[in-house]
Amino acid sequence: MNGTLTSIYPGEVFPTEVRGVGTGFAAAVSRVGAGLGTFLLPIGVEKFGVSTTMLVAAAVVFSGALVSQLWAPETKGKSLSETAAGFSH
Repeated sequence: MNGTLTSIYPGEVFPTEVRGVGTGFAAAVSRVGAGLGTFLLPIGVEKFGVSTTMLVAAAVVFSGALVSQLWAPETKGKSLSETAAGFSH
């Protein structure tokens, strides 16, 4: 799933001129999130317990899914020029 959100989807959304920057930004944010999660998980388990930490992690995942569903542009059945029409550099 990670490859889809950081490589395939930005390639469908961003126009050719800025596609590298869009894909790179998506990959960078993904790496920062993975690093923060790896660092904060043991701290959260120690301070709040496993159940609370997992509920917070689930809330973060649900929030990301909700944001993606509400604000990410739909690319199904559209050409690259149609999807990229809302972006400019």
